[in-house]
Amino acid sequence: MQRDFYRRFLREAEAVSKLEHANILPIFSYGEQDGLPYIVMPYMPGGTLAEYMAKRGPLSLKEAQWYLEQLAAALDFAHMHGCVHCDVKPANILLDSDGHVILSDFGIARVAQSEIEPEQSEAKHAEAVMGTPDYISPEQALGRVLDGRSDVYSLGVTLFFVLAKRLPFRADSTIALALLHVHEPPPSLALIRADITPLLDRVVRKALAKEPEDRFQTAQELSRAFSAAVVASETRSATLSPSALALFDEKEDHTNPPPIIASPRPIVRVKPMWASTWPGFQLRRLLYILAALIIIVVTTGFTVSFMNRHPEAPQTVVVIPTATPTQAPMPTNPFTIIGNWPHGANAFFDQNHQYHIINNQLNNAMPAPFQDYQVQDFKLSVTMLETSSKKDSPDYHGVIFRVAPDQSFYYLFEISPRDNQQYAFLRFSSTDKQQPWRTIKSNRSSAIISEDGKSNTITIESRGNTFLFTVNGVPLLDKPITDPFTTEVKSGQIGLYVENQGEEVTFSRLYVETLK
Repeated sequence: MQRDFYRRFLREAEAVSKLEHANILPIFSYGEQDGLPYIVMPYMPGGTLAEYMAKRGPLSLKEAQWYLEQLAAALDFAHMHGCVHCDVKPANILLDSDGHVILSDFGIARVAQSEIEPEQSEAKHAEAVMGTPDYISPEQALGRVLDGRSDVYSLGVTLFFVLAKRLPFRADSTIALALLHVHEPPPSLALIRADITPLLDRVVRKALAKEPEDRFQTAQELSRAFSAAVVASETRSATLSPSALALFDEKEDHTNPPPIIASPRPIVRVKPMWASTWPGFQLRRLLYILAALIIIVVTTGFTVSFMNRHPEAPQTVVVIPTATPTQAPMPTNPFTIIGNWPHGANAFFDQNHQYHIINNQLNNAMPAPFQDYQVQDFKLSVTMLETSSKKDSPDYHGVIFRVAPDQSFYYLFEISPRDNQQYAFLRFSSTDKQQPWRTIKSNRSSAIISEDGKSNTITIESRGNTFLFTVNGVPLLDKPITDPFTTEVKSGQIGLYVENQGEEVTFSRLYVETLK
């Protein structure tokens, strides 16, 4: 074992010594003396990127862009010379005295297959799972043959970490963590950090695609797409109002090639799905099963930009991007599908199977969309109990529905028990250039219970272009409300919503009936 290690150590040192690049830590000398291999490299006074972040916290978008450009150049250079790093992470990224990043520690790098001696290829494959589990690519975790796209995935995890100062996946064991990388979509960065636009989020999620062919094919493609998304976000910030910015139409493509990705659910679960074609022995498969049984749900916080508003002058709420919905019918009780609801410190189910949404964000709303289902005509009822809110502050909460996948259209029905027992029915449409937000109906209703500890049950019946709203069994109007601003009938997702900072609402008894 020691002899094989020394041979591998020196072979890989020789391979890396050929990588003369400004952003790759150079090797001055290497060899063996008194039976011990050695490598001589320069000292980097800035320490590691991980140490830098421990002092500074998450990087700004500009910092991340600057470091990503340098790392991408280094990785693509290594890949062109037949070397896959296999362990890209902040602890292996050094900073020089001028703040430039230097990629280091090619200790487990894979040289091109043609450079591997035939008798060593089997050992190479066995070593493929080496690396840091937090940053390992799915194919590396599965022991498959690696190419530069494995480093693109690890670079994507690194980018996620430097922007959020948390990893996309967390688990109690190496096997459990590997399963998350293999099976689970990462949480949305837009739910964790307020200045992450949907376009930036899509770039990161494409880098973290499970299959190599679905990712950016080179590190520089990732870097260029991220830079374009940063520029796009800055352009919008400089030219658009906050309300227009919040629901910016992300259909315009700023990447080349365009990212073809699916939005993840912000809940991390392990699905016990293993095909008989998986590599490895029965023991490994048993370990996977045992690990899946003990994994608990990893929670993520989420934040969505929203400017507080009065119903008569609404601002824009950002609804979380969602994947292409399935064709399965809407379940009668969506709360039975826990995995399709956002989970985190601000959104969770209690032991009574009631769903809590806590808004502790300044100038941010907390929407919770029910993922992967679309419905057009339906009847919905839900009971809402406001358990806390700020005094002398609006306390709006309610339901969002017919939410378009690209966020270009949706309705919002909400009540404010303590603010003069108000209700409001609003519509957002990005195609309405004159006034994207329209208040269809807003008024007071004595049917809304404003007493502490008392809940309100709302019922929404949506048929075509007309809507019926009932609060605690009392119809708000004698006849259905018609949307006067559009004749187009759309389908979309449903969701729950808490608007104001300091407000906590418990949702229960949610039922949805699809109308024919």
